[in-house]
Amino acid sequence: MLQVICAIMKDTDDHTVCHLRFANQTEKDLLLRPELEELRNEHSECFKLWYMVDRAPDAWDYSQGFLNEEMIWDHLPPLEEEPLVLMCGPPCMIQYACLPNLDSVGHPKERSFAF
Repeated sequence: MLQVICAIMKDTDDHTVCHLRFANQTEKDLLLRPELEELRNEHSECFKLWYMVDRAPDAWDYSQGFLNEEMIWDHLPPLEEEPLVLMCGPPCMIQYACLPNLDSVGHPKERSFAF
């Protein structure tokens, strides 16, 4: 995902807005966090970053728990914007968390891609 986001951010003619929702078990498991936050700070208008962890530390500012329908409503672009959702991660997360919750909010399957 980082390579895709970086390529979009480098192209000054590309006005794509990227929303990265990074899910992991704990805060310590969030790989490349400093790089992602630097990219967000440099491109705040077109790169939106949000973390979701299963077990959050005290004073955690982001989402806690398994990906659910509420998190999708709260942290993904509205369906009217016709977002393209790109997913990567363990197959069980894609199959049992991402796809069912995207389906439950009405996100079209043809606008979702897992790799």
